[in-house]
Amino acid sequence: MRSVVWLGEKKLHRIMLYVGMILLVCIVVGLFAFLGIQDIMASGHYPADVTVAGVNISGLTKAQALQKMQAGLAGIDRKPLAVVIDSEKYQITPAEVGLQIQYRKMADEAYSKAWSMNFFERIGRRFSNRPKPIEVALQVTYDEAQVKLFVKNAAGLIERQPQNAFIDVTSGMPVIVPSKDGRQVNYDEALKATAAALLTPDRTVNMQVQRTPAALSDKVFGRLIVINIAQSMLGLYDRDKLVVQYPVACGSPSYPTPAGIWKVVGKQRNPSWNNPGSDWAKGMPPYIGPGPGNPLGTRALPLSASGVLIHGTPSSWSIGSNVSHGCIRMYMKDVEALFEMVDVNTPVYIIKGPGNPGFDVTKVPNWM
Repeated sequence: MRSVVWLGEKKLHRIMLYVGMILLVCIVVGLFAFLGIQDIMASGHYPADVTVAGVNISGLTKAQALQKMQAGLAGIDRKPLAVVIDSEKYQITPAEVGLQIQYRKMADEAYSKAWSMNFFERIGRRFSNRPKPIEVALQVTYDEAQVKLFVKNAAGLIERQPQNAFIDVTSGMPVIVPSKDGRQVNYDEALKATAAALLTPDRTVNMQVQRTPAALSDKVFGRLIVINIAQSMLGLYDRDKLVVQYPVACGSPSYPTPAGIWKVVGKQRNPSWNNPGSDWAKGMPPYIGPGPGNPLGTRALPLSASGVLIHGTPSSWSIGSNVSHGCIRMYMKDVEALFEMVDVNTPVYIIKGPGNPGFDVTKVPNWM
């Protein structure tokens, strides 16, 4: 009896195993058939996770994909090609370089890549819900000759020699003009960068150049004096900020104060006056020591301009007029105050008047 029961149970287990195997095969075949049918039905459409130049075209037909691509890339279609360097931008429109986006070519490439997998890989990915990402980059055509001409013209505008910093006193007030590095463009490298940029949605070339620093930067400028002959005024500035301003007397038409960029070369407290031997000094003594009647007053600041000083004067009536023999006269109290605020080597800009400095403001003085 036990043998019969045992044999019966064993036979039942085998039958159940066979049935299970048959059911499993049926399920696998059914699933395979279902996925196969889905694959066939998906033909003519893009599978999941397909993008062209950033536009997702999953599940669409080619015609639908083309419409979506053209809508999604409309802004890029109109975006100009730009060359950027520092704060400068040089650009040209797509039409001027004959640039066209290759919509159909990109759509065909995306479809070919998406359906290049074999049948089993496709249904395997569909079953595991792991679609293969397909990304097609932006593709364009353009007129190479026009692009080369644009790059050449942009390079011509970008390239320059180093430019030193300077103080522009044309307006009568100092304006610090910063230095500029010299820039040299490698044309072949610029052309490669431009060709690469044309294949990006941004279409911007960050131009790389070889730079040559200027010899003189604006950091060298500190305190300076501006003397306006036409307005008979002297201003002391801390760079471009006015510290104090004083009325002065400048040279007469016969003995003009020389316009130009000079500097203070000395500081004299209670100076003595020595007769220069000029025609205007023929009737004067050869020497006048310090005191109330000294033509130089109580303070004097000799300049690098030959024979020219900023000094006090006992002839206070002359302030505001052009009556000196080339020097810059000041009230005693004013020159004494100025004397304490400037040092030797302080730059002195003497201009004829606003709009007409009388010299090239960009020229570097030989003493700097």
